[in-house]
Amino acid sequence: MIVESDGYIELIQYLTGQLSVFATGANTVASEQADYTLRELFEERLASNIMAVCQQHQLDQSQRLDIIRETDAVLYDLEEVLSSVLNNHPTPEQEAFAEEFIGLVKNLFDTRINAG
Repeated sequence: MIVESDGYIELIQYLTGQLSVFATGANTVASEQADYTLRELFEERLASNIMAVCQQHQLDQSQRLDIIRETDAVLYDLEEVLSSVLNNHPTPEQEAFAEEFIGLVKNLFDTRINAG
């Protein structure tokens, strides 16, 4: 569905180009960091956005399962790119980036579903 699309490949390239955002966490004051990890942040945001995709569109069970499989692939790619920092606690800047990135993933799903 989306993980083999040009848009997704560009999105992963965007992520790799922004890795410097995740290098700053080590120098951040602990009070500015969240009490959850980057892994938990990406998993939670991705899950809530994918639930929104499924609720916003009239999807049959097969389509929903395809979306879940695609979501697993997205999460796998995130784990590959961010493996060295996933257990760190995110800074506000990292949270903002995660929100933006996951929103773009949701947009890819929405666009693909609307295209039929």
